[in-house]
Amino acid sequence: MGRRLRELRNTLKIEDRDVLASAIGVSKSALAHYERGERTPDGDVLALYRQRYGVNVNWIVTGEGEMFDDPSAAPAPTASFDTKLLDRLAGIVTAVHRATGIRIAAEKVAVEAGNLYNDLIKKADDIRDQDEVSSLLPWVENKLRKRLEEATSKPGTGKRSAS
Repeated sequence: MGRRLRELRNTLKIEDRDVLASAIGVSKSALAHYERGERTPDGDVLALYRQRYGVNVNWIVTGEGEMFDDPSAAPAPTASFDTKLLDRLAGIVTAVHRATGIRIAAEKVAVEAGNLYNDLIKKADDIRDQDEVSSLLPWVENKLRKRLEEATSKPGTGKRSAS
């Protein structure tokens, strides 16, 4: 439940816990306990999430269904991505290719960085959580390294097919 409550706050684009805590009538520390999964919010708090933000209480409690009862009340999705993260991923692509002795064309670095970004989205609970993403970067780097090594070890594939 804590992960879903954090996800909800991020979806609502409320960065400051004080703002959300005030809106649902709890202290900042109580909200932090809920979001870490150390405590469970009572029915009154859940009702305020629903009343103020249109949140599906069943989703909060069980993870089933949609986040919002009324999708029109949900914040508009954004199509933006973290350009700094994409730059870090491009650096990983370049470094891994260099370390494995495989050349990569400059125009392919962005494509490969985008592939790593997609891998991160699938693996991370919240792609906006910088600590979580930073902890997953070694996993992404290792995944790329293994893929390149596998591609070069297959007879007849050549190094170029790895990218």
